[in-house]
Amino acid sequence: MRPVGRTALVIVVVGVALTAGLAGGWYWRADSTPASTSPGSTTLSLIAAGTLAPVLPSMAAAFAAATPGVSAPTAAELYEGSTAAATALTLPGQPYDLFVAADFRVIPQHLERPSATVASWEIVFAADPLVLAYAPGVAGLQGLNSSNWYEKIVTPGILLGAPNASTDPLGANVVFALELTDELTGQSGGLYGHFFAGGIGGFAIPTAATRTVAENFAATALATDQVSTYFTYRSYALANHLSYVALNDSVDLGSVAAPDVARYGSVSSTVLAGSSTSVVKGAPVLFALTVPLSAPEFPLGVAFADYLASNATAAIWASDGFMPLAPLWTDAPASLPAALAGTGPTGVAPLPPYLSSLIA
Repeated sequence: MRPVGRTALVIVVVGVALTAGLAGGWYWRADSTPASTSPGSTTLSLIAAGTLAPVLPSMAAAFAAATPGVSAPTAAELYEGSTAAATALTLPGQPYDLFVAADFRVIPQHLERPSATVASWEIVFAADPLVLAYAPGVAGLQGLNSSNWYEKIVTPGILLGAPNASTDPLGANVVFALELTDELTGQSGGLYGHFFAGGIGGFAIPTAATRTVAENFAATALATDQVSTYFTYRSYALANHLSYVALNDSVDLGSVAAPDVARYGSVSSTVLAGSSTSVVKGAPVLFALTVPLSAPEFPLGVAFADYLASNATAAIWASDGFMPLAPLWTDAPASLPAALAGTGPTGVAPLPPYLSSLIA
């Protein structure tokens, strides 16, 4: 079952050339003809959220194919939970030129000063609502739709797949979707309690109705009957041709309107943070990128960042289920590379206060 098309936040993203003064000589031009003054072959290395595994490699390949002297082999790309990826970037000697996270809070909270010095800025470029993907052949899910899904998934024998919330923001988003649905339907925590023990707002412990499955293995788990349902991003469901139903705007974490963001923030969960725990609140699903300060090919990483946030890829992001933003947002305007700060036509604006407050 496919949902009715949802109105995008804004379907236009920024597109303009990077200034030509990048060290190393790489720049991406608005005429889609990247150029390089660097001889030989240079590898573009990426680390990104697991849900981007179906879409980002082809974008990297297209960029590399149009950029003389640059290659983007999949062997130089790593896709895993955004929190785990950020943790990896704090280790010495990481070879990545770009990081793309599925939660705009990950980069400032894990990689930027004062707690870390891995990155100094991020660009927030797209939203992506949650949907409920499901195995269509499961008897208990026959007739599943956007109005009754929360009743169908508690049928005996229905298993929910979810990633580890301590290593992947999607895992926490699953908890938030259940808690928000409880609020919306007046179930007093009954839906959440069916799939997780530990108390609302506490550490979510999977019950017998839940299986821990990494986000990039969700399609396989559904196809092989390891799980019956899986909350995932709409982009992942589309890329993997999954059957899914849309969720209510109050539940899907896909809106950036201030009232919806406030509603999302009314729910919370506890996750592991190193050797301690941390309470995280619900927030809109916003994808963000940065170039690590220690990137082996920093100018190339900036050029690819510009490409991903340009008109050249806006239609691709939209067709893949994302909702590109215009203007783009940044958490640190003063630290943004000059080559990115002036991107147009609508530019890069500071995060609205109601979103930047979620990073603190």
